[in-house]
Amino acid sequence: MYAPLKKETNGPLLQVKELKTYFFTRNGLVKAVDDVSFEIAAGETLALVGESGCGKSMTSLSILRLVPEPGRIVDGKILFDSRNLLHMPAAELRRVRGNSISMIFQEPMTSLNPVLKIGEQIAEVLRLHRGLSNSEALMEAAELLTRVGISAASERLRDFPHQLSGGQRQRVMIAIALACDPQLLIADEPTTALDVTIQAQIMDLLAELTRDRHMATLLISHDLGVVAGNADRVAVMYAGKIVEMAPVKDLFENPVHPYTRGLLSCIPRLGNKGPLPTIDGQVENSGNSGDGCAFLERCPTPCASGGSHIPELKEVTPGHFARCWRA
Repeated sequence: MYAPLKKETNGPLLQVKELKTYFFTRNGLVKAVDDVSFEIAAGETLALVGESGCGKSMTSLSILRLVPEPGRIVDGKILFDSRNLLHMPAAELRRVRGNSISMIFQEPMTSLNPVLKIGEQIAEVLRLHRGLSNSEALMEAAELLTRVGISAASERLRDFPHQLSGGQRQRVMIAIALACDPQLLIADEPTTALDVTIQAQIMDLLAELTRDRHMATLLISHDLGVVAGNADRVAVMYAGKIVEMAPVKDLFENPVHPYTRGLLSCIPRLGNKGPLPTIDGQVENSGNSGDGCAFLERCPTPCASGGSHIPELKEVTPGHFARCWRA
């Protein structure tokens, strides 16, 4: 049966401290994640937002120590339930992945095995991590599919991924992620390539599961509309760094960093008949920004200090942090 709800715990469940993940390539050093710090409490949803290439997904892979070559975590701490995942032996870390921390990857069609039936893919997780027999695992798999909103679950167990719609495949990925009742769920662009109606259904489902199971959720997205309706706090990333972090209402009503203001100005609004504003220029290679502000060349109001030093992430109002000289 479905695992019982978790009790509330004091303090953050996940603490990422000064995390640095670098790629050592033939073309030079790329600082994909550069001095990133944040925390998430049980029952809370933190959204990590920013344009493609800013380091969102690499941050999530770093948490699970799944950084691909030639990348490497070079510094920092990742404390999960007070244990440092970066110092954890590989065998113990494998038990944490899937059991205590689960991840929903971006593309369900590429994440699911195309030659295995849906039931077998869910049952495999239950056999491996929870020690269930094959018949018990298939019964639990049907319950999980029902829980995530797939009708006729017993019949769907016999389907292959290509026989399901995009929304159904994403629900299957959520069922697999929840199979072992994780304390932390990492959802990497969970609504990519889905139409707006299905997006809303998937996000409503994640919000319900987070609330009912008191699960911490790291939501990675570039869709500010999705973030506005589903996150408790937001961290904005740019060129491998967090440039602003605040409760969702504060961030949308009073953005401080010019990059955040630029992102929010690009959201389509009813009644706006003119062209959408854009942020001039492009993201600078994370290894080439030197000692100054990475956003300097794109900033609409650059300052003299921006070229010489990287501003610190400082608290501008209670709970609202920004990495900007003009903050």
